[in-house]
Amino acid sequence: MTWLGSFHEDIELAKMVKQERPDLVAIGAPLNLPSGFCCLDPSCDCRFSVPERKGRLLELELAKMGISCFYTNKGSIIRDLIYRGMRLSHGLRSAGYNVIEVYPHATKTVLFGDKVPPKNSSASVSYMIGHLAPLVSGTEHYADDLDRNACDAIINAYTGQLHSTSNTDVLGDPDEGILVLPKLPN
Repeated sequence: MTWLGSFHEDIELAKMVKQERPDLVAIGAPLNLPSGFCCLDPSCDCRFSVPERKGRLLELELAKMGISCFYTNKGSIIRDLIYRGMRLSHGLRSAGYNVIEVYPHATKTVLFGDKVPPKNSSASVSYMIGHLAPLVSGTEHYADDLDRNACDAIINAYTGQLHSTSNTDVLGDPDEGILVLPKLPN
């Protein structure tokens, strides 16, 4: 890692990407709505194109793997994050950037197993720093500045790096979103 930064406003990300010129941007949020949805507004008549679904295919696949996630549906508690991810992805792709959807919890589970402390626990940051340092050189230089969100950003970037070197697998369906994960065990 040669640089670590953060942003709060969407425009700050656009400036950061323009300055750094990455080959790939990995966003840790849903980037697409489920097939059949035009929005997440509960009053809208749009609905899943596959009856009895409760989320996107990739989310159902995560659940089958035992990896928890928030489903992308009209009752989602992460509605704002979903819309923001979609907006950021659209803007970056329109500007010519390659964008992938990643999920830090899923990446941590694939890489480190189910022993990862919950993100909100006091042990989470020290656990992640200890496990990120061997994977991402330079992490140790930022250890004192890292919080749980920065650790997630690093794990997202690491997933992007793995993807750039063809060391990933994907879940989902191109019509409603593909999730990139580190290579899955056979």
